[in-house]
Formats: sequence, structure tokens, C-alpha cells
Amino acid sequence: MFVRNLQSRFPALSKLIRRLAPYKGRVGLILLLGLVVSSIQPVSVRLTEKLINELQKGRTLDPRLFDWIPLVLIGLFLVSGLAKYFYNTLRRTLAERLVAEIRTELFQKYLVLPLSVLDKKRTGEMLASLQNDLVQLLTGIETLSVVLKEPFTFLGLMGVALYCDWRLTLATLLVAPLVAILFSRTGSAVKRYAVRNLANFADLMALGQESFVGSRVVKVFGLEKPLSARFQEIQDRYLKTISKSIRVQELATPCVEFVGALLISGVLIYAGLAVSKGHLTSGELIAFIIAIGLAQMPLKELNNSFLKLKNAEAALERIFQVLDQTTPQEIQANPAAPVHFQRNIKFENVSLQYGEKQALHQVSFEVLAGQQVALVGQSGSGKTSIVNLLPRLYDVTSGSITIDGVPLHSFNLQALRQLFSFVTQDTFLFHDTIYNNVKWGNLSASTTDIEKACELAFCSEFIEELPEGIHTPVGDRGALLSGGERQRIAIARAFLRNAPILVLDEATSNLDTKSEAVVQKALNSLSEGRTTFIVAHRLSTVRKADRILVFENGRLVDQGSHTELTQRTSYYQEALLLQ
Repeated sequence: MFVRNLQSRFPALSKLIRRLAPYKGRVGLILLLGLVVSSIQPVSVRLTEKLINELQKGRTLDPRLFDWIPLVLIGLFLVSGLAKYFYNTLRRTLAERLVAEIRTELFQKYLVLPLSVLDKKRTGEMLASLQNDLVQLLTGIETLSVVLKEPFTFLGLMGVALYCDWRLTLATLLVAPLVAILFSRTGSAVKRYAVRNLANFADLMALGQESFVGSRVVKVFGLEKPLSARFQEIQDRYLKTISKSIRVQELATPCVEFVGALLISGVLIYAGLAVSKGHLTSGELIAFIIAIGLAQMPLKELNNSFLKLKNAEAALERIFQVLDQTTPQEIQANPAAPVHFQRNIKFENVSLQYGEKQALHQVSFEVLAGQQVALVGQSGSGKTSIVNLLPRLYDVTSGSITIDGVPLHSFNLQALRQLFSFVTQDTFLFHDTIYNNVKWGNLSASTTDIEKACELAFCSEFIEELPEGIHTPVGDRGALLSGGERQRIAIARAFLRNAPILVLDEATSNLDTKSEAVVQKALNSLSEGRTTFIVAHRLSTVRKADRILVFENGRLVDQGSHTELTQRTSYYQEALLLQ
């Protein structure tokens, strides 16, 4: 009944408990050790009663009493110490292991969620889940074993009290509903505040992450003071809510203690009458008072544990909101099917919608293997949406995309993406060395392969000037390198990947003339022999394309060679002039 009540109050934690199935042997040992620890106090109280009763007999004490009591005490505390050590060690290490598994699962889930989901989330919010939510969860898991142990301590002590005087014990238990109501009301309030606390903490993390990543924008536009004020506003909101939570939690303990004081007072009044009439011995009275007094400790522990579990429940609900998401990317029609590209890529009546925004409308075209295709149009016309659909960074709303006649959804997602290399306008580099950033293109590549890719991308000239050469760190997002150097590392990464389809999304738009010339030379070399999609912004790039696709407001309005488009449509000229 206790377990069922626990499950009804903590449904998310109940889902977590099911994850303990692989550790059922360890869980059983923890519970067994918890029972041993729980039995120490009741046994100690019974020994106290035995000793006091002997002392109250008013005759010469049996000397054998002092032969076995010290030995029992030594054995009792030895067993207690060993049991507590293994109990606490096992439950804490198990809690850390379980949280580590969930942290890894949560991180992996964030990695595989589609961009359509991630676009709606803040990076700081995701970091908060990996940090603060899991801290709350760890505390909750460690506390769960306490919740399962302390009732046995309480029952053992009440058993001693019943043995001493059952009438007085039953009268004492009449206050149990009052304590239960106190637990329930306090726990509900704590969970309510915990949900707000976690949301406010996520807001703090999100604002901090955005401010640090956008530090250049912050400094250029002088946003230090307004961002500090906004941070302080969220911080004040967080402190206000957490202060309320603390007040609720700390109020519960003195309330339980006050109820306990009332009980002890009632016990003393009754006990005085019972002892005077000979219904209760001095040893039984002292044992009863000790048992009732000690019984308050598991009650207070249970109260504190329930409050911690409410915090953990709120955190776990946020975590399971992520873990329980299913995405089309996880449902592979044929995970083992290899992906080949030999003939063509075909878009048929493809539409794409981001939320309420219609990005593409009924787009149809075909690209043959080995062709270079340029995509032109004003900003927001749908060019980048086209190239994002190819590796299924987003999925089509309607229509279909096929490779050699096979729909993209029929392929294993990882195998499909092996067909593509990307060099984009906003090049991302990890806070690592040049060597490791290039190696991400092909993790099985040798040092010779990586150095060759750097040479083909014209990276060698600036790498040789760096203090640690190819093993020089690039800084956060490549901040220690120039824009042209970052682009060339991205090109080297694409060379190493050696994929048959290349996507160049405004790859030279942010570069100065000199850097652009070097990068463009590397891109020309990279494009040779590959099917290339070029999101273009330079007339020189567009001219050499085999086919040019012209987009306007998410629609494909024309296509053809540079000469053909120049002769028959104004859309093409407008698209070039307005870029």
C-alpha cells in the first residue's frame, strides 16, 4: 500500500524506478542493509529498558549482566557501522550511475532531435536540463532509499512502544493523520515552487549562454547594462520563488517537532498515573519515552525526503518530456539499407512549412549526378530550405524527394547523410585543435589523410605560421582564426569526408576579396567530380553552374543556364541584383 501510494504521488519517479530492473540484485541488497540499519535503534531501546529495569529492582545486580551487555553493544555498533557504510555507499553509487545513464541518454536525445524541434528550444534551457535538473534528480534518487528505509525504523520503534504500553501507543498514533496532512500540503507546495524554480533557472542559463556566445554583439551595441538588468530581473524572480519554497520546507520541521512535544507532554501525564498505580515499570516508561522521541526522527526524515522527492519529480517530468519524444528520424524503414547515388536527385511537388510559415510551395526539379546547380533568389526565397531537406535536417511537409528513385525516408539516416558534405556561411568549429576539427569529417582518417585535406584546402600556408601548427587550438567556435581560415578548415573537413554530394551555402559571403579568392579556389577544387548545390551570391559563381534554379517566395519560378535565363526572364536579374 505504501509503495502504491508513493507511485500515485510520484508518477515520474515511478517510471524511473522501472529503470532499476537491471540492478535488482543491488537494490535488494540496499533494502536489506536498510532494514539492518533500521533495526539498530529499536534494539538499542530494548537494551536500555532491560538495563533500567535491572537497576530498579533494588537488589544486588547479576554480575553476568555486565558480561553480555558490553559485548552486545560492541557487536551492535559494529554491525550498525558496517551496514551504514555499505548501505550509503551502494545507494549513492547506484544513484550516480543511474543519473549518468540518464544524462547520456538526454544528451544523445538532444543530438538526434530534428532541427524542427531544436529550433523551438533555447540552448541554455537544454544545458539547464543536463545540469540543474539532473542535480535535483540525483538528490531524489538518493532520497528514495531513505523513504523506503525510515518507515521500518518508525515501525520498529512503535513496536517497542506497543510492547511497553499498547493503550498509550494507540493514543499516540491518533495524531498520524495530522502528520500525513502536513506532509501532503507541504509536498504539493514544494513541487509547485520547484517547477517554477527549474523554469527560472533555465531562463538564467539561456540568457547567460546567449550573452556569452553573442559577446561581440553585446559589446558593439553596448548591451551590458540592459542584459545585466534582465539577468537581475530573472535572478530576483528565481530567488523569490526559491525563498517561498525554503519557507514551506523549513516550516514543516518545527510543526512536526511541536506535534511531538504535545505527544511527549501527554505521555508524561499518563505515565505519572500509570507508574503510581504499578501499571508501568520505570524501565518501560523510559523505553517508551525514548521510543516515541526517536520515532520523531524518521518522521522528520520522511518529511524532508518527501520534499526532496517533490523537487526531483518536477525535474524528472521536464527530463521525460524530452526523453519521451518520438521523431521521424528514429523510425527507420530499413536501417540496414546502404545508400547509393549514381543517377539523379528528384524533387516532386515538395512543400515545407516551419510552424505557421510556408517556406516552400510545390517545388519540382531534377539534378543529374555530376551536375553543378546554383540556387538564386532573394533572402527568404527558399534556397537554404532546399539544401536542408537533402540530408533530412528537416522533413518535407508534402511531396517527395528521391535519390536514384528511392525516397529519402527509405534510407538509414546516418547512411543518407554520409552522401553529403556541407560548407556554409556560418562555419562552426569545435573548441579544439585544427587537426581534430578536420578529422570530424572522417574519424577513421589517418594523419596523412588529414594533412593532405588541409593542403588541398590551402590551409598549409597559415597552419605553418601557427605556434603549434596543425595541433593549434582554434578557440571557441574558431574565434582565434580569421573568417577565411575558418572556411578553409571547413573545406578541408569536406575534402576528408569525400562525399559525392557537396552543398555550398553562401560559403564566401562574409569574406574579404583576398580571402574569397583563396577560398573560392579551394571550393573549385573541392567541387570537381561531385554533384554540387551552390546557394549563390556571386555572379561569377552562378555563371559556371550547369543549371540555375531561381526561387521567389518559396516557389521555383524558373530554371536553366545563365545564358538562357538572362535572355528570357527578369526574375534572374532581380535575384542577382538584390543579393
